[in-house]
Amino acid sequence: MSETVVVIGGGYGGAAAAKALDEHVTVVDPAERIVPAFDEQMRADLRRQLDERGIELRMGTALSAEPPVEPGRAETFTVDGITADIWFRAHGVAVQTSYLGEDLAAARTPGGRIRVTGRLNVEGFENVYAVGDVTDLDEAKMAGYAMKHAEVVAANIAARVRGEEPEATYTPSPIPSVLLPLGPDGGIGQYPGPDGPLVIPTETVAEYKGRDLFIGRFIELFNIEAEA
Repeated sequence: MSETVVVIGGGYGGAAAAKALDEHVTVVDPAERIVPAFDEQMRADLRRQLDERGIELRMGTALSAEPPVEPGRAETFTVDGITADIWFRAHGVAVQTSYLGEDLAAARTPGGRIRVTGRLNVEGFENVYAVGDVTDLDEAKMAGYAMKHAEVVAANIAARVRGEEPEATYTPSPIPSVLLPLGPDGGIGQYPGPDGPLVIPTETVAEYKGRDLFIGRFIELFNIEAEA
């Protein structure tokens, strides 16, 4: 079993991954602040919880090179004085849209994302929609946002089936939101409020997401039975 772990990336993915591991964990990120896009109160509480769990944060630290082993592979290594038995990458996500045909590929940005309208149509196509990470919307790529995209697309498809003009639209919020569990009983969150960011307390995050990572919600959504 790996005893020391390095997570490279201090965004919400890196923070959540750190607590998902029971070993000694070090989070490394060149940014000076963990989850910098979020409210100061939320970040302070997150840092406190990570400190209490023994998670070592090395913010403002950029490794001179990636570890010499593949991410997720157990093998002891040392980079810039940091020794660990395994490491995980929590940064640099790239979307894969190379599978698109020539006509749809014309809607791709230079970075590979798909340009969409306010109704989430693929740009130039009234009967094709895009949701989730592949969209070029100015927001973090998170499952919660993808679910909101799906609601808009479902409403617009249903309108077309009824012979009506689709009217549902989606606008990214200028205030980012997240539910960031740290194990089944910890975590912190943020939602847009009427007067700015609204910090979600630990108890709410744990109850809503941390204890089952939304598994129960999707079991109900897809009308399936949980395996014993």
